[in-house]
Amino acid sequence: MSVQQVSVRGHRDFQRLWAGLAVSQLGSAVGGVALPIVAVTDVHASTFQISLLAGFTAITTALLAFPMGNFVEFRRKRPVMITADVARFVSLASVPLAGLSHALTFAQLCVVAVVNATSGIAFGGAAQAHLKALVSTERLVDANGRLESTNWLRMSVGPSLGGALVGLLTALGTLLIDAVSFLASALAIRLIRQPEPAPPVRDSERSRRSELAGGLHFVWGHPALRNMLISWVCFAGAIAMSGPVTTIFYLRELHFTAFQYGLLMGLPSLGGVAGARLTRRMVARFGSVPVLWWASVLRGPWNFLIPLAAPGLIGLVQCAVGFAGLLFFAAMANSTMAGYRQLATPDHLMSRVSTLWVFATTVAQPLFILVGGLTAAQLGSRVTLVVSAVLVCGTAFLLPRHEITNR
Repeated sequence: MSVQQVSVRGHRDFQRLWAGLAVSQLGSAVGGVALPIVAVTDVHASTFQISLLAGFTAITTALLAFPMGNFVEFRRKRPVMITADVARFVSLASVPLAGLSHALTFAQLCVVAVVNATSGIAFGGAAQAHLKALVSTERLVDANGRLESTNWLRMSVGPSLGGALVGLLTALGTLLIDAVSFLASALAIRLIRQPEPAPPVRDSERSRRSELAGGLHFVWGHPALRNMLISWVCFAGAIAMSGPVTTIFYLRELHFTAFQYGLLMGLPSLGGVAGARLTRRMVARFGSVPVLWWASVLRGPWNFLIPLAAPGLIGLVQCAVGFAGLLFFAAMANSTMAGYRQLATPDHLMSRVSTLWVFATTVAQPLFILVGGLTAAQLGSRVTLVVSAVLVCGTAFLLPRHEITNR
């Protein structure tokens, strides 16, 4: 799959899509901070209810990823994205309105969580499919790199901005800002000029079950994509496994302050921004599969700097460098993998393959988190982080080193 890669710079319709995605992603990051705060301060939800609210998103994704991917596949993608944005606007805007009238309930917050998760699946599946139709194949890697860089920027800026807005506008006011961001996203997508191609036509001879699993069947029959999916699920799981443990390690064993912890969670994400933006040049020079393999190999060793850290300023810098190095190469690998997946996947399967990635990640991560918690309870947080780092390194060797043909 050797395709000469060029920059997507100057592609106005891609810039509109990119702007819409960036605004909605930043709004989601802000809303992710505000919604639990609303549940605690305005609804007075219990600890169990807060956990249940978070669980609704994962459960909704696991249950609806396949059906929603199939639903989106056979429809024009821009109307799906706009409808998903409007649905998120309405659901989120209902929270501050209900709060101001003292009618907000925990049940409403659960409905909002389900609507947002469902709309997010639909939007993501449609956006991935539409991106391939919007830009030429030689621009796909650069387009994915730019989208990936925005995602890492969201991770570095979003939570801090969300916390600042909650302090300035209250949690309800922050959710209103989040709601408006989805309207801005819908407007940006509505302004795209390039005609959208007709959606795929359903095969009347295929059963609904076969249709739902079309993305899975295709990926499992494609050696490179199958290995990429398995590697990705294991990588995302290993990272999820270390997440809660890292928090305990930083605060209890390294005795970092809350401010230092915030810096460690935010600033290293800029490494992800840099790695994503460098992807096109690397793929143009070395090819997608070699870049994916080497970026995946090089992302793992940085992770060992974190469990080897000691309390103090040197340990703080060591953790930041380790996390930034991991994210630099992880972002490059993610961008390359997304571009390869889009090039390898037929147009009539794009949405279903995209939502397959979301489904697999959503199902696997809680299992890895549970294993991480049990390991930390028995062996301690430092050993658990070493185990996570070993797993991250191992995921690279599940990937193909050279281009392999389908079947």
